[in-house]
Amino acid sequence: MDNAEISLPPESKPAKTGFGAKLVQFLRGILPSIGWIVLYFVLQILCTAVLIAAGVGGGSLAGAASGDTKGVAVLWGLVISAIIQIGLLTLYLKKDGRYHRIGLDSFGKMPFAQTIGLAFVLILTAMIANFLYATYVIPGIGMQADMAKMLAEIPRTPLNIALGFGAIAIAAPIVEELLFRGLLQNALARFIPVWPAILLSSLVFAAVHGQPYAIPGLMSLSIAFGYLYHRTGSLRTNIILHMLNNSAALLLTQSMI
Repeated sequence: MDNAEISLPPESKPAKTGFGAKLVQFLRGILPSIGWIVLYFVLQILCTAVLIAAGVGGGSLAGAASGDTKGVAVLWGLVISAIIQIGLLTLYLKKDGRYHRIGLDSFGKMPFAQTIGLAFVLILTAMIANFLYATYVIPGIGMQADMAKMLAEIPRTPLNIALGFGAIAIAAPIVEELLFRGLLQNALARFIPVWPAILLSSLVFAAVHGQPYAIPGLMSLSIAFGYLYHRTGSLRTNIILHMLNNSAALLLTQSMI
């Protein structure tokens, strides 16, 4: 009896999960993340449209429809929508230990020197990939051309400079890391291996920027951040490094104006 194999009665054995059930479970797992991403861009559009309608930056709804988006209104829209989104996400992440689970309360599980070394290698690799792509695959199309064009339309007052820095170098990294690493990558990694999760979340990150020619370049940077997040478990580290990256990109863009 001691050596006999013990098996559960047929009615006690767990039922096999079919493809349809797995698909439903997968969709239910990632839909909250997708919903937060959609909400962020809806807020951007709404905030910018309201500001243009109110005449911020001298814009108008007719001008926006014809492509004259008015940079000041766009920047204000980015900042206001980011503040709203961060406030809503703060309330969401406070529940059920989500704040801790996505790594917002620490600098991760790796030693500081090792984290910095890994980050340097990953970001440098992404920058080299970006350079090669922009130089040999899409020569003549500036990777930061759209941003440079928008910023060129904005009067260079101290307030506007501070606003641009806040929108691009502070607000955007916080929201993007929360959405694409903290929520989406984590949600995908519950159902698929980590590398497909990093690649898929990076593809979504690149696609929502609305610049098809820039998708490979944006993906390379997102993959670097995604892998760093996987290794360290710290979203706080990612946010800081993303801020530094965007600050450098902003300075580069300003030099093009």
